[in-house]
Amino acid sequence: MVGRAPDDENGAVDDTFPGGDDGSGATSLALFPLGTVLYPGMPLPLHLFEERYRRLMEDHHRDDPIFGVVLTRQGREVSDEPETHEVGTAASLLGVRQYPDGRYDVAVRGGRRFRILGGDWSRGYLTGRVVFLDEPDGEPEALGDLAQRTVAAYRVFLSLLSRAVGADVPDERLDEAPTPLSYAIAAQLPLNTWERQRLLEAPSTADRLLQLTTILTRERRLLTEAGAAGAAIEQPGRRFTAN
Repeated sequence: MVGRAPDDENGAVDDTFPGGDDGSGATSLALFPLGTVLYPGMPLPLHLFEERYRRLMEDHHRDDPIFGVVLTRQGREVSDEPETHEVGTAASLLGVRQYPDGRYDVAVRGGRRFRILGGDWSRGYLTGRVVFLDEPDGEPEALGDLAQRTVAAYRVFLSLLSRAVGADVPDERLDEAPTPLSYAIAAQLPLNTWERQRLLEAPSTADRLLQLTTILTRERRLLTEAGAAGAAIEQPGRRFTAN
């Protein structure tokens, strides 16, 4: 749960949030709790209408990243101070439109992952003391083989899904580099938010690819059992989105 900074070695609570790196690798970042997971490299459109997020835009519209997207764990996104997961994704601003009444339409793209060390709502919106996370790959040759197996499983899944829905499912070009490839496939799959979060939190690219291969095997089996061999699945679009 994110809500306060962790205790220091003397048992005191550090509730300060410096404007930059505090010497420990931690930095301050405005946070945006949402009911969705943002992956590195993926775009996300948002409509901002709450007063606190108008204030966030006023405070940070020149910052890069502008804020971090974190998945809510408990509580509502609107008119609440929800608890969030500890790992999120920094977001860079791609475009913005402000309406006369103060609302915003913004488009952001996911950047680096981070872990929240402590949170503070004193500004009206959530601010976190965060550390950015590395993206360890592993042994290159083994990682390349694992990425190829994951892509092959993904192609089989798309083929079965197309047969199940009775229409072509968009097959977008995937990055060849294992890390962005793993996030691109994760973003395309019809998963619950908790499973998306687990993929975001994977400690390495290899671990994420292994999780994806397991998930794709499961989804392929479910499609086959549900009638992907010829009978169309009723209203499959409720789960799959090709954006």
